Amino acid sequence: MQSNTVLYLHGPLVRTSRLLLEGLLAFAARRGWNVQRTSPPRGAGPAYLRDLAHFWHPVGFVMDCGITKRMPFPDASATAPVVFIDLDETLRGGLPDQPCPPAKAGRRLAKAARGLPLVGFVDSDSDSIARLAARELLRHDFASYAYVSAYHPYHWSAVRHRAFREEIALGGGGTIREFDAEGLSAGSAGGVRKLGAWLRSLPKPCGLLAANDRTASLVLTASARHGVNVPDEMAVIGIDDDEMLCENMTPPLTSIRADFVDGGRLAGQLLSDLLDGSARSGASLRYGEQRLVRRLSTRRLNRPAPSIRAVLETIRRRAGDGISAADILPMLGGSRRSAEKRFRAATGKSILEEILDVRFDRLLPLLERGHLPLGTLAGLAGFSSENHLQRQFKARYGMTLSAWRKRNAAVATAAPSQSTVAAPL
Repeated sequence: MQSNTVLYLHGPLVRTSRLLLEGLLAFAARRGWNVQRTSPPRGAGPAYLRDLAHFWHPVGFVMDCGITKRMPFPDASATAPVVFIDLDETLRGGLPDQPCPPAKAGRRLAKAARGLPLVGFVDSDSDSIARLAARELLRHDFASYAYVSAYHPYHWSAVRHRAFREEIALGGGGTIREFDAEGLSAGSAGGVRKLGAWLRSLPKPCGLLAANDRTASLVLTASARHGVNVPDEMAVIGIDDDEMLCENMTPPLTSIRADFVDGGRLAGQLLSDLLDGSARSGASLRYGEQRLVRRLSTRRLNRPAPSIRAVLETIRRRAGDGISAADILPMLGGSRRSAEKRFRAATGKSILEEILDVRFDRLLPLLERGHLPLGTLAGLAGFSSENHLQRQFKARYGMTLSAWRKRNAAVATAAPSQSTVAAPL
């Protein structure tokens, strides 16, 4: 007898898996599902899935394949639908001695004819994520551009490399250099030495994209050890926005926040659609970036100075606490006029403009959610009151907060979503 349980299978429960699970749980709560998670042991195959199905009688499986290639695949005895998250496309056409979901047109296996379960795919839009990073770096017109692959040969790392290379070429940035970091780790002396020598050889200044934040941490470690100044000689962007990593790197890491929570929600939605018959086997959904989070690893100054860097970091961390230009001036020393002059010469902005930029960077993602009261938004972003926020917002964007919300809600409704069902395979 089938229960209301959905089984979520994952590899190591890293931050991305937890965020995917968060989105799945939110959808499951609305559907009345119970989500049971499990991490398959090494070497697990179809028999492992059959044992889970026999015990739980699940309505379906959701399998997070983003950082593992050891996920067990269902065989002909499986009856519950399966949704794969970030499954390597090269594995969709079949594994030796293990039936698995097809990947290419003409190879779709009908459930009635071959007995395989209904399947669906939810994938990160690694292409759009890498292109966003490329456009951010191209704004600075660097002498060269580079890409460092992930520690392991993950399929999304190759996709990001290709898209980054194409976007840099489209923007006139020329050929990018690539470093293959497969097998290296941040604690490997040989790896750091090899990567550091490569980083020193790059034409400067350089704009570099790392496959993810963990790889970026290796880049920053190697840069510091080999005398490559970040960001003055080399700007670095990571992917995933793992705040624990990004905020504690030196300098703090600019990163692209992928919407993993939405990915988990889409996995639940697709499973529901497969169960309801509103999606066919082989349907796919895609989730992309949420936003670029700028930190000091890409903040190049007109006149680099340690005191200005310290001030920028203080503003970035404390803008939401309501600090003012008067709170910052003592860090720069000298008279107010000379301090403001030095800050503008280095950054191109006044201290107040920098504070407001950071506050609005925090505000807009909160405003897009559409459910928080404006007074709450003002406090979270560091404005002294709702009226203060309204005045500053109108001066910057030429409209009220409510009008901005309505406009963006209309755009989101009218624009084609990335989270649409693709043609069945």
